[in-house]
Amino acid sequence: MTTDAQEEPQALSDGGELDDDQQEVVEVLEGWHAVVTSSRVLIGFGALMLLALVPFATGHWTGVHVTTIHAIASVGVLAIAALQRRYGLGAFALFILVLSLLWRFEWGLSDEYMAHLIVVASVFSILASSLNMSVGYTGLMSLSHAGFMGVGAYAFAVLTTETLNPPPGAEGFNLPYWPSIVVAGIVASVVAFIVSPILRLRGHFFVLATVTVMLSLSQVVLAWRWMTNGSLAIREVPRPVIFGYAFDTAEKFILFSIPVAIVCIVILWRLVESPYGRVLTTIRANPAVAESIGKNVGFVRLRVYVITAFFAGVAGAVYVSYVTVAAHSQYLVEFSTFLLIMVVLGGSGRWLGAVLGAIAYVTVSEVVRYVPEITEWFHSYISFFPVIPGEKTGGITTMTWGALLFFLMLFRPQGIIGRYRLE
Repeated sequence: MTTDAQEEPQALSDGGELDDDQQEVVEVLEGWHAVVTSSRVLIGFGALMLLALVPFATGHWTGVHVTTIHAIASVGVLAIAALQRRYGLGAFALFILVLSLLWRFEWGLSDEYMAHLIVVASVFSILASSLNMSVGYTGLMSLSHAGFMGVGAYAFAVLTTETLNPPPGAEGFNLPYWPSIVVAGIVASVVAFIVSPILRLRGHFFVLATVTVMLSLSQVVLAWRWMTNGSLAIREVPRPVIFGYAFDTAEKFILFSIPVAIVCIVILWRLVESPYGRVLTTIRANPAVAESIGKNVGFVRLRVYVITAFFAGVAGAVYVSYVTVAAHSQYLVEFSTFLLIMVVLGGSGRWLGAVLGAIAYVTVSEVVRYVPEITEWFHSYISFFPVIPGEKTGGITTMTWGALLFFLMLFRPQGIIGRYRLE
């Protein structure tokens, strides 16, 4: 004869259901386990970083390098994250691994160049986040996003510099910096509105139409030489100056690009996480259901297309003011494809996934640039290891992203953090 106290554990071990209180306790314990595990990993990395303060830790006589320890630890954490399917932890470990390798081998990454990468990542984060609103939340697979970025870039360049061969009445706009950024976004939105009839198309027909928009915008830039300078580009685009402080270097430009990126991403985040965002996800899942509850699906898609074009135009204005050159070759269909890769890589339909995808894209692309140096380093220890010449880097980049997308679609089609919905 058994008591009730003895029967309950037996029922639980046999797969019996937990009551509400027991389930709540289990969820709390699982949550604390995740927090404690993540904290231990972060504390471990932090402790390794503190080794850099110890003089002998990086001394040549010991052969010990803090960055090497970081790299080894990151590989271990990656393995654990893969076994436990904790993709957020794995993404963090991969990020630490890449930084450790870049630091360990000192591949010419000066402070100025690291600042350049951060600026580029911040601009790409705006682009990926806005494209994610279109692709991930609304289901509009657009390949015209880079075109709207180019429209914003050229609009900003024309507004803030003197055109070379202006028509009567258009000589030397030279507008202030801040209004020009907003106007650049508005111009991109207007162009998106003009081509918005393509939103009536569905599926691959819509995708092909967006490619046509990209090609058309590129031809317009080349044809309007009196304003865009054609294939010669617009040069000497001014950089921002605030209260007499000029953002004339990459390290200084960080102080401008990151706040702008944060503002844009927060606005987009508030949109997609609001009731309006739930309407977008409903339209993506089933447009008929959205129409049945009184939503004008066509008008909502139009607004999304115009809004995302505005932020692409703002990103283009920030980018062209950083590189100081507006050239049509920077805004082609290929770049729209890379933007789509960022969204898919981070997690389509996840607001933070687009940001993570942009950062991962910049990081991986930078690592691929140093494949010749990596192969040369291995060749110095293993004589038969092949050395890849530097002029092959462009092809390696394309092959790398093709392979990554292939395996991503096979094993993680929802992206790095696609499983999680951050509230």
